[in-house]
Amino acid sequence: MFRKLRKRFAARQSRQAFFFLAFAMIMTLNVLPDVRAQALYLITDGKTSAVLDSTTTVADDRIIVTGAGSAGAEVVLTAGEKVTVFHGDMVDYATTRSGESVRKLLNRLKISMSPLEMAVVDISGEEITVEIASDFVYYETAKEAVAHTTIYTPAYDRPKGEIEVVQEGIDGTRDVVYEVVYADGQAVSRQAVSESNNTSVTELAYCGTLVSEVQPGDTILSVVHEEDGGGYLKMKSGDSIHFTGSMSVTCTAYTAGVGKVDTVTATGTTVHVGTVAVDRRVIPLGTKMFVVGSSGYTYGYAVAEDTGVRGAAVDVYLNTLEECIQFGRQKNSTVYFLD
Repeated sequence: MFRKLRKRFAARQSRQAFFFLAFAMIMTLNVLPDVRAQALYLITDGKTSAVLDSTTTVADDRIIVTGAGSAGAEVVLTAGEKVTVFHGDMVDYATTRSGESVRKLLNRLKISMSPLEMAVVDISGEEITVEIASDFVYYETAKEAVAHTTIYTPAYDRPKGEIEVVQEGIDGTRDVVYEVVYADGQAVSRQAVSESNNTSVTELAYCGTLVSEVQPGDTILSVVHEEDGGGYLKMKSGDSIHFTGSMSVTCTAYTAGVGKVDTVTATGTTVHVGTVAVDRRVIPLGTKMFVVGSSGYTYGYAVAEDTGVRGAAVDVYLNTLEECIQFGRQKNSTVYFLD
């Protein structure tokens, strides 16, 4: 019997010595960026939190302290404070004594924690509350560095890839709220749930999209007209191309081997998709253009390399007679003359 009492007394002395050393430590708020599984204390004012841990092998008890409200907080309770202690279905009331730590308070109330329980001491309010349990969820706010973001606005009249910054970006900080979950005395998760007070300044820049030749198969998204009759074609690919003018024409189609059509054009080139025949008195040979049929069909980029039509008309080259028949005769088509 005496031997058992002596062992219990020695264990109690060891545990008391540990708690005395742990509670005597002072921790600046928010000095550790993450929560470790062997955390002993959490000190927070409800917005900023810090975890106090130890590298020494200790008992399984872990204590979380919340609501310190001071950058140099001590987990020693002020004398004369009213305290409410919650432990399962039990509630105890006490008034703190001079220099009394949480450990001493719990001992005085004859309350002991199991190896998997933690004591959460909340001193953020007018009265102190102590809650003992194995599972807790709390929130901490960390101030973190944040890089500025950049917003690019497409500029159809600037060369593709050219960047012009109109507002310089500035890196800053932000307050990130983390939800920390403790279960059976261990920190099991920590994840960001919200952020605020981002002080970074967004960089604003124009990014050029202007090209000299559109991609094969690209189509027009919108047209920007200018006072001189020219403008810009904004393409679905994101590119843009400048045109000097436009004309409403009648579009037809032709192919080699039908009638008197040869494979060699009036300019000496070989016919191919992208070759168009024009009236050289209306549209000079060599003119680059973008052709859009009145049916909505986009023939696309083309060069006036052949002749054989009269007036405001364009004959586009296609590979087969079937395609030409399907294309038909499209009045009120539009050609945009390119640089």
